[in-house]
Amino acid sequence: PDPPSTVCFACATSMERAPSLTQERYRMCNILCKPRNGWTLQSFCNANYSAICTQNWRLGYKQTKCVSPYLDFKEKVLTETATVIDSTVSTRGKESPQELDSVTRSFCFKQCQSALEREKEWSLEEVWGLCLNHLTM
Repeated sequence: PDPPSTVCFACATSMERAPSLTQERYRMCNILCKPRNGWTLQSFCNANYSAICTQNWRLGYKQTKCVSPYLDFKEKVLTETATVIDSTVSTRGKESPQELDSVTRSFCFKQCQSALEREKEWSLEEVWGLCLNHLTM
């Protein structure tokens, strides 16, 4: 019999090539675990893999404004490393940001405890490995 299928970060690249995102690296703890940003794992994954973005410069950072079928959001990017350091769901004229759900809270508790973990820059493959279980098909 076939073994049950499981998803892990290291396995994601061998299963299939990670689709592209707007940038090369993401500080996932900073993005997902700040309640004011308005993300859950599912909303982040669905929005980022379906978004179309425009770029502009503001206060020394590259900012992107993104539109997806799920929600609109803004990203703050360090241009030297193509790293998204902050990403916020746009709520203008809408209800306030949604609360962290149990899956997102669990991610934050497990992955973002130390200062080093919180500042980790996740690669495209790592983000894809995380998102495989949370995309709405």
